[in-house]
Amino acid sequence: MKGVVVFLSAAAVLAGASLPVMGQEVRLRAASFIPPNQSFGIPFKRWADEVNKRGKGIMQIDVVGPEAVPTAEQPNAVKTGVIDLHSGPPTFYRGTLIEGEVMSLSEISIAEMKSNGSWEYLNKLHGDKMNVTLLTGFGDGVNFHIYTSRSAGNDKQKPFDGFVLRTAPIYKAFFESIGAKTVMIVPGEVFTALERNMVQGYGWPLWGVKDMGWLKHTKFRYDPGFFNVSVNIMMNLDRWKKLDARQQKFLAEMSTWMDQEWPKWRAEAAGLEEKIHKEAGIQVVNLGSDLRKRAHDAFWGELQTASPQHVAHLKKLVTK
Repeated sequence: MKGVVVFLSAAAVLAGASLPVMGQEVRLRAASFIPPNQSFGIPFKRWADEVNKRGKGIMQIDVVGPEAVPTAEQPNAVKTGVIDLHSGPPTFYRGTLIEGEVMSLSEISIAEMKSNGSWEYLNKLHGDKMNVTLLTGFGDGVNFHIYTSRSAGNDKQKPFDGFVLRTAPIYKAFFESIGAKTVMIVPGEVFTALERNMVQGYGWPLWGVKDMGWLKHTKFRYDPGFFNVSVNIMMNLDRWKKLDARQQKFLAEMSTWMDQEWPKWRAEAAGLEEKIHKEAGIQVVNLGSDLRKRAHDAFWGELQTASPQHVAHLKKLVTK
């Protein structure tokens, strides 16, 4: 009888070893491309805070900004596992995955992308080329604008002839097509560049001009807006695979929560930003719908040249 008990106990141990074991609370390291208390750093921090609130005993996220992990290094840091999570725009890793820039031209929400197959397609590309899995994102519905310290010219084809504009890869070709000379400088150096007249303007979304400290040197904003802000929340693929089933399920649920909350946050912030611009005396100049069309046509052309097969397929999915 004693031998039977020993055998059954051993069998139980071996059976238990073959079952998935629910892990202890996991702590993830995350980096935001701009400080978590500024413009597009705020939604990510807000999401992480909600994860921490609901995830006690399951998951906690520690968020840092570019002061800890420089913005330009963050995509590679999440790719290699130096950090577990990254919140940032595709433009910072376009050298590895230019197809990610399609998200800046998307005419549908993240939730819609998840339902029509475009998110799955992009996630596969991110996994193959970036060693990450896309969890969610935000920024859709917030456009970029051109801001200047002096008025644009009257030439409809090249209204910014004679201007030097601070640019980013996403709109460099467009800015040059409308007459501007461009210079790539990090956001933290834009104030000094404006103050010294090294640049007479910059491209930036509707949000965050005040946060960045640029209101003093910003006199004009040009409408209509163009492109979409696109900030992806992604996780190192190897780290994702090490999460247990409960942790993966929880993170997926929190990603869906973000998809649902983002439109509310966007509406709240948009009204506040418009008020800030008005109170600062920024004049809004509408250059006509052709400005937006030229921006989008130029960028689609650039992306399709770089990756014809993938971009052609994605364009059908993300445009109306």
